[in-house]
Amino acid sequence: MTTPPILVIADIRFPMQRANGVQTVKTAAALARGGARTRLLVRHSDPRPTAELLPLFGLDGSQGLEVVRLRVLHRAGAFHLPRAVFLARALLAGARWMRGGGLVFTRDLQLADLLLRLRGRRGALVYEAHAVEAVMYAERGALYGTGERPAAAKAERLRAREHCVWRKADAVVTTTAGIRDSFGEAFGPRPRVQVVPNGCDPPPLALPAPSTAAPPRVLYAGQLYPWKGVDVLVEAMAAVPEARLVILGGLEGERDLLRVRALVQRHGLEGRCEMPGTVGPERVRDELAQAAVVVVPVLRTAMTERHTSPLKVFEAMAAGRPLVVSDLPSSREVLRPDDNALLVPPGDAPALAAALRRLLADAPLAARLAERGWRDAAGYTWDARARALRAVFAEAAA
Repeated sequence: MTTPPILVIADIRFPMQRANGVQTVKTAAALARGGARTRLLVRHSDPRPTAELLPLFGLDGSQGLEVVRLRVLHRAGAFHLPRAVFLARALLAGARWMRGGGLVFTRDLQLADLLLRLRGRRGALVYEAHAVEAVMYAERGALYGTGERPAAAKAERLRAREHCVWRKADAVVTTTAGIRDSFGEAFGPRPRVQVVPNGCDPPPLALPAPSTAAPPRVLYAGQLYPWKGVDVLVEAMAAVPEARLVILGGLEGERDLLRVRALVQRHGLEGRCEMPGTVGPERVRDELAQAAVVVVPVLRTAMTERHTSPLKVFEAMAAGRPLVVSDLPSSREVLRPDDNALLVPPGDAPALAAALRRLLADAPLAARLAERGWRDAAGYTWDARARALRAVFAEAAA
């Protein structure tokens, strides 16, 4: 079976260094690199030419990826206008692409729902689910610390959209088995649904040497939302005085960055904690190389229980760094306790501190976890992900 031309549509700023932007661009580039004609449709939010922006993702024009950037009238105070403009233009582009027999691949639930309701459509649509949106919306206030209460009408709209997409999409891709199972439990079984986890750049041919940084560096990289568990990590580090904490993420002036900085001060960690904010991929790679251990401390929620597939887990594995991760069903889809990671109860600062002290004191254990994670990472590269997706696309188009 052959892969049809692929249009990847994502309502993201370009460039966007947050996980969803990196995941979308890296996936599209891997599809193109594998020989599929691939076009990526994103927002036009930077005046620089595309050729100058691709290197920010570790890419260049030789990938064969075509990037189309839609202008969406960004301006102060126009909170909903950019989304509406992007959605309208992306809907037209997607409909045109499908009329020509091409395949649309998107994680945008609203766009997928609208495209599937078009009459006389041709081509195929594959939806990529990174969560059950209705579940995420129901606990959004707790996840992001806003106190927001879900509106019944919006919750019902999300559920109706997900029901439509689950039933009508030519195929559905989920990043965890838990997402697939959640959809099946809500809406019943369907054909052509495939679990394809997130990915990473290829690991180096030789296992990287352990970090020799002194004091040892404990690394967290990602957003600072409450559900990410950074607060628990800061509390745990108060009981690990022999190590230095490095937190990559957060934007200046954001509520989450201010919250975590205040917590660092409260625990007296200012002298052994670095918080440079959001940094580029080169800085992330440098920090991974210096890290003695990488921590992914997400809390237990209805969403994280089954839906999380953090890029930083795969990146740490590829970098040959030992991992300490919250023990959730979603984590165990990739990680094996005491084999390629240490798993700790979510939200348990003493248990997290004990795991960190154990790794820092036991070099053979850290080396064994790092090596097994590094070996496993070869199965989670962006190219491996693209191969799995192309098989899904070929079946959906057929």
